[in-house]
Amino acid sequence: MGVELDTAAYGVWAQTVDELMSYRYLGCRSVLGEGFDAVGRMRVRSDMRSGDGLLAAPVAIAMLDTAGIAVDRHRQLALTHVAVHLAGPAPGVGAIEVHGSLTRQSRSQVFTEARIVDADHPGRVLGVGTADWTVIAPTGSGFEYIDPGAGVPDSPDLPPLAAAYGAQRRDDGRYVIEALTPKLGGLMLHHGPILVTAEAAARDAAGPAARVDSLDLRIVKAGRKGPFVTSATVAADAGGSVLVRTRMHRDGDENNVVATAVVRATRG
Repeated sequence: MGVELDTAAYGVWAQTVDELMSYRYLGCRSVLGEGFDAVGRMRVRSDMRSGDGLLAAPVAIAMLDTAGIAVDRHRQLALTHVAVHLAGPAPGVGAIEVHGSLTRQSRSQVFTEARIVDADHPGRVLGVGTADWTVIAPTGSGFEYIDPGAGVPDSPDLPPLAAAYGAQRRDDGRYVIEALTPKLGGLMLHHGPILVTAEAAARDAAGPAARVDSLDLRIVKAGRKGPFVTSATVAADAGGSVLVRTRMHRDGDENNVVATAVVRATRG
């Protein structure tokens, strides 16, 4: 019974796979290797770029999809920390390939890592990433990874990712996700909209010409009820390198923190 209850709380695939947009909208697709390794692939659309570089949030979401195919079949997990570091400009990249692997697993924690390369030129490393997970319970029998599909076709009419993931920019510069829906995670806010919103707020603070170099995000609480508000503050700005801190909290209660992030960007 405990596993069933945990599945209800944390089994996002089981409950909302037909509606959850985190992977489906981007078109993250992963293939399981032997053991805990997996390889993912994602096309890079125009709305996934930051100047001449890549946006970090879509890369992080693809990396987490690749990790998920390997570990979700064994354990139900709650993501607590994810970091992606990009290797500068990425002109001409039409798709990325994510090589994910298990770093270590223990009774209560799982640690994964990934190397991100140009899918058409695998020797070209675009970045690296890591993710830390808390173990909730063993995965129940019958779990199957479901391919999210090819994603939304590229188009000049695509909205910014934050808007696609349910976040709107308010007049005060903050981003708000008004309500939790099945598309955004079902019983709790999925890491996809959290990552996308944090990066959008940080880019606004760093300036429109800034290229994102890294995104480091901690999820400190399950977001079960909106509105969720994300703010951004420039922590340092030196020599064209900008550090931005973001914070997602329940609207009206800034101490009720869901996630915090640090984004590093470079002005062109």
